[in-house]
Parts: sequence; structure tokens; C-alpha cells
Amino acid sequence: MRDLFPVHQLESQHHIRKGQLMKKNSAFTLSLLLIVISVCVAQQYELKDPPQRVILNITQDQATSVAVTWRTLGDYPNSQVQITKASDWIELEKGALKINARKEEVVLRGANSVFHYSAVVSNLEPDILYAYRVGHDSIWSGWSQFRTAKAGQSPFTFVYFGDPQNNLVRYCSRVFHEAFRKSPEARFWLFVGDIIGEPQHDSLWSELFTSLGFIPTMIPFALVPGNHEYPNYEDTGARREIVPLWRPHFTLPMNGVKGLEETSYYFDYQGVRFIMLNGEEKLDEQARWMESLLASNPNKWTIASLHHPLFSMGGNRDECQTRDAFMSLFDKYGVDLVLAGHDHVYSRSHKLRNGAVVPDSEKGTVYVVSVSGSKAYPLSLKYKDLMTKIGEKVQLFQTISIDGNTLTYKSHTVTGALYDSFELKK
Repeated sequence: MRDLFPVHQLESQHHIRKGQLMKKNSAFTLSLLLIVISVCVAQQYELKDPPQRVILNITQDQATSVAVTWRTLGDYPNSQVQITKASDWIELEKGALKINARKEEVVLRGANSVFHYSAVVSNLEPDILYAYRVGHDSIWSGWSQFRTAKAGQSPFTFVYFGDPQNNLVRYCSRVFHEAFRKSPEARFWLFVGDIIGEPQHDSLWSELFTSLGFIPTMIPFALVPGNHEYPNYEDTGARREIVPLWRPHFTLPMNGVKGLEETSYYFDYQGVRFIMLNGEEKLDEQARWMESLLASNPNKWTIASLHHPLFSMGGNRDECQTRDAFMSLFDKYGVDLVLAGHDHVYSRSHKLRNGAVVPDSEKGTVYVVSVSGSKAYPLSLKYKDLMTKIGEKVQLFQTISIDGNTLTYKSHTVTGALYDSFELKK
């Protein structure tokens, strides 16, 4: 019987199959090797534990100091800030000042610990570009840079944001990016609370820093808490306390009401006194403290910031306690501008005194409420006669510039369009 296939053909097919099998085995081996290498590299990077969530914060005197905060997963007692005057070449470490950091262990939900570090760098020179990095041993952040404030009165711009709160990476990243693109010269960013919707969850802090990118490493932040920074107090009936993750993430001035450190404070910046109020507790104590600051204020301009607006334009809200605590002082001492959030709408008042509209030529206070995030409430018309601009369902950021006797305010949409603007003259 004749072979259906010649022997040499069968042998040829055998060699082909063997060759294909060897190629498959080689491909599998190569893939496995690449996976092992990738895992090893990833493990090595993970073991290095680079500094995370690096942020600059405002200080009482930004002309001569700056605050820096960051965290790591591991415990590194020798962590520090290295800082030097910025130069045009890479020899930054040589001659850099070394400041040891304060360490704080934070136990997260699930009993995992992380480690936060902070340092206030003092004795800096006004209006100097500094480069700095944070870390330990041979593990450091990249070098970043910032400029100190000028001594005394001088023009500057800052950016103000209402509540980011929810879906920060999804919806707020472009707000932050557009604000930086629109005003890269801003000297600091100011937030009026509800930074994160549920700040008891560390993962949402990670989302915040992801949405901000590199910006907090080069622009100092000034922040006050909102009601979301006091989580679940209505349900538990427990004493109202700031969320435990607030203070480890920020290093803010300690010059406010006792017990409200880093949540109620003030700072002066190039001819403007900024009074940062915690609208969640001890309002009467803060009012007495604020009056002392207003009575002895050497600055031409005064701006107050807090979470709850005095004249609510969102939903059915009416913040009587906030208005009763602070409005008479704003009137008495001629506070120029009050920045707030909470209502998830936009509103900007005429000049007001004693809750009534006054001519632009008279002394009065402008009250602004804004929102940067994706949460929206319907507009209320309760105080519409006091307002010159209102809006809803729009994501905004504001650039505010002070130059001598003129304050220029501009509100921008997330696409960069001008939404509202006005000037105040002294």
C-alpha cells in the first residue's frame, strides 16, 4: 500500500510543528521574563517610597517664610526640606539649607499607617525665587520653585475657588488647569471649604492631589474648612471636630482662635489683610478675634473668606448665624470683599452696608459666592435685590488683582470665558 504522505514530508511537517512550538515557548519565556523584570522594577520603585502630596501653604509672613507638607507610606525620621535660591543650573543641592521636618503618624481606616511631614522655612528674603525639594536619604521629590512675597505694598494676583467637593479628577482637573493657564502669575490659591466631599476617606485626598497635579508644589495654598470637613456630625451627635486628615495635609498659620489652629487665621500679603474664618464653630470667639485684627489693620485692603455666605442664594438656605456673627464687623471696619462657597451657585452683591445696597461711591462690602465643582443647587431669589450677578450650573474660578487703589475682580468659566467682573476703588 502506498504511503499517503511521503516520509520526508511527514518529517518536514514534524520539524515545522517543533519549530512553531519552540517559537511559542520562546515567546512565552520572553513574556514571562518581561513580567518578572517589570515586577522587580515596580517593587524597587515602590520600596523607594517617593514623597507624595507635596504642597506649599501660606504663612503669616509670606515675604520671609513658606510652609511645606508631604507624606510617605514608610516612616523616615530623617526627612527634611532642602531649599536654596533658584539658579540656571542643576547644582542646587550644593549650599542648600536643610530643615528637619516634623513627622506625624496617621492611622487610616483599616489600621494602616502613613507618615506626614511638615516644615515652616523661615528667614527667607522677600521677592526671591527659591528652589526646594523634600525627602530623606537618597529619596527626594523633584526640585520645584516658588517666589516669596514682596515686603510691603505691591501689586499681585491670587485665585479664589468655591467648593470643588465631588468628582475632582473627572470634573475639577480642567478647572484647576484653566486657572493656572489663565493666571500663571498668581501668588497663591484660596479655597473656601468643602475641598473634598467625604474627606474622612484617604483615597479622596489622593484624588484631590491628582486633580491638582504639580500646581501645589509651586503656588502656596490658603484654605478654610467647610461643613464637609466636619463629617457626619449631624448623624452621630458627637462634638463637631475637623476631619482628622485636615491638619496632617496642610501647614497653615496658628495665629487664630485657640482650638481652631490651621482652620481660622490671618495673613498679610503686599498691602492686603486676609482674614480666614472657620464657619463651623466658635463664631462668637472668632468675631471678637476678628475685631481686634480689623481695629489694628495697617493694610489698605481687607478680604475675609469663609465657607457659609452671609446672603445665601442656593436652595432654601439662610445663614442667619453667620450673618449675625460677622456682618456688623464687616460694616463697622469697611471690609472690602467677602469670599464664600457652600451654595453651589454663583452670586455677587452690590456694595452692601447693614444688609442694604449703597452707592459705589460709599463705603460698603461686596459679597461673592462661587463654585468650582460639579455639584449644583437651584438658585434662590431671597436676596436677589442685593445681587448684581447670579448664575447656576456653571464651574468657575476667580482671579483677583490688587494694584494700589484698585481691586480688579474677574470670574471665569471652566472654558476660560469671562463670566463676571468689577472694580473697587479706594
